[in-house]
Amino acid sequence: MRVAYLLASTELCGGVKVALGQAEALARRGHRVTVVSPDAPPAWHPLRWARFERAAFDRSPALADADVRVATFWTTAALAVEGARGPVFHLCQGFEGEFDFYRDAWPAIEAAYRLPTRKLAVSAPLAERLAERGFGPVVDVGQVFDAREFSPGPERAAADPPVVLLVGPYEGPTKGIPIALDGLALWRERGGRFRLRRVSATPPTDAERRRGLTDEYHHGLPPGRMPFAYRAADLYVGPSRAVEGFDLPSLEALSCGVPTLLSDTPRHRALGGDAAWYFEDGDAESLAATLPALLASEARARARVAGPAEASRHDASRVAERLEAAFAEALSGRAA
Repeated sequence: MRVAYLLASTELCGGVKVALGQAEALARRGHRVTVVSPDAPPAWHPLRWARFERAAFDRSPALADADVRVATFWTTAALAVEGARGPVFHLCQGFEGEFDFYRDAWPAIEAAYRLPTRKLAVSAPLAERLAERGFGPVVDVGQVFDAREFSPGPERAAADPPVVLLVGPYEGPTKGIPIALDGLALWRERGGRFRLRRVSATPPTDAERRRGLTDEYHHGLPPGRMPFAYRAADLYVGPSRAVEGFDLPSLEALSCGVPTLLSDTPRHRALGGDAAWYFEDGDAESLAATLPALLASEARARARVAGPAEASRHDASRVAERLEAAFAEALSGRAA
């Protein structure tokens, strides 16, 4: 199959990483896969198997020749449909029509999801939400993930004070970073000792600086360094909200065997199972109350075993198989 992914931007972020991971996984199965973007190739994620074409979408030879097109964001859905000679898919990593950040664009987002595209969801809870809204057909293809990159490091004693890792932009509407910082501040007021290590694709905001909680801030940390960031942490907090489609950093933390505290949402329960700990979504008090339990030696031992086992359910090759099956079914239906 000739498959083309429409990527509006190649900036360093999890959503782009997922799209590139899908393209690579499909290309490894022998398909001719091209990532098309008006941006420069992503130096932070070089492609080994898939091709990259820098071109405007309306001038792209790969798009014109594709059997299957995949829009990777709501803004690219109409562009993918226009002039398509085969089925068009919409890769959904969250439904933007639920994000307050996009409130002014909600009518346009709704229209994009109503286009004649087949939806590819990265989690079962997201697939259910899209189907309930009538955006079908929807298939849950799962999350592209390579557990070999994110494995526990050598056993070590906990740092003194312990290192808490928090990943994501403060201003991200679905990430819940301010909630985590509120919870950490409460814990500190109650005598909790910790060093807060922050990682984000965006620089620190003035609002976060004023809080005075962050000891280290790593802006734009290359993906190849992320496994080391997880292994050097004693505790990971994943506070993203229920509207988030999939929380890739939390999966990476689990895979590295780090005690992981997640907001209690259907998506996080599906991701972490019994390997993670949970606090009430959006509740800083619940977060602060739950944190100390994750620093016990029993929690560290449990996380090293249960986390990687749970993360191993997510696999790039299996996602590629599901994508391939969805594409083949759509092409067969067109031919019929």
